[in-house]
Amino acid sequence: MALKKLISVEGSSTVQTPYGSFDGGRSKVNIDAYIKVVEVTSTKEEAVAKVVFSDSKIKFEKQYIVSVSVSDGSKNFIAQAYEHLKTLPEFSGATDC
Repeated sequence: MALKKLISVEGSSTVQTPYGSFDGGRSKVNIDAYIKVVEVTSTKEEAVAKVVFSDSKIKFEKQYIVSVSVSDGSKNFIAQAYEHLKTLPEFSGATDC
């Protein structure tokens, strides 16, 4: 279970050399991201989904507060997290893969 979506990523880079670290500057790139929920942790009040975004060169993760149900017959937390993510504007147009 995963999602695919073309997303825009902005960030800074650091170049590591034997002589120290150097600021590589800021950049913005578009990636065809493979989006995977890798973990859902829960308390009585809320659940947090750890979501990994990746392509062949870039990998990063974000956390999302999601609503889950523990009622009999409910889907597992990972499946419920995907359903919740698909309701967010950030994931509009994402496709199942």
